[in-house]
Amino acid sequence: MTTAASAGPDRGARRRARNRKRLVDAAAELMATGGAEALTISAITEGADLGAGTFYNYFTSREEIITAIVADAVETLGVRLDALTRDLQDAAEIYSFSVRHLVGMAVTDPLWGRMVVRLGVAHDQLNAALGPRARRDLQIGLDAGRFRIPDLDVATAVTFGALLSAMHVHLSGDRSTDPSSTVAELLLRMVGVPAEEAYEVTRRPLPPLPSVDRAREILAPHR
Repeated sequence: MTTAASAGPDRGARRRARNRKRLVDAAAELMATGGAEALTISAITEGADLGAGTFYNYFTSREEIITAIVADAVETLGVRLDALTRDLQDAAEIYSFSVRHLVGMAVTDPLWGRMVVRLGVAHDQLNAALGPRARRDLQIGLDAGRFRIPDLDVATAVTFGALLSAMHVHLSGDRSTDPSSTVAELLLRMVGVPAEEAYEVTRRPLPPLPSVDRAREILAPHR
């Protein structure tokens, strides 16, 4: 039997979770439209429709909420990609599936895409979320003899830069077509996959991403 006393903490926790999410969502929208300079505390709380002092109940600084934005919007996507590609054997498929999903996310969710583009290649937290994954996928291809890469660090940087540039071009111009497969094809050719093969790999059916919860279940035994 649930009593008012026992239900109270649960309600409080749910309210705190809702308020925190409203703050993060409002900050993400501000980031997408105006960049990091738009993230004033007053703008965030106004966008979340919360009192001005509420921000400091959840975050200590603008930098902390940016970390939360990246964790919510980018790191969770990385976890889903990790689960999707975990059991794939073809390094070219692993790399291309990840590229296609990342660019595709910007196509289906322009707000997400603008936010990632605004963060930019120099942002430490974005680099921490995506950089090691790109390097890992390239290393898999290199070890398998699938890719020819003279400098892994440069290839990782070029992958990261190409992804954000492709998102920017798509979001700034004609958005009637999805460039995901073309971006993946060009990046495969960059790492030494022959043109005809790169085209074929990047036109294979793209498996859907698992949910965040399912992805964590898939990865749990391997972490």
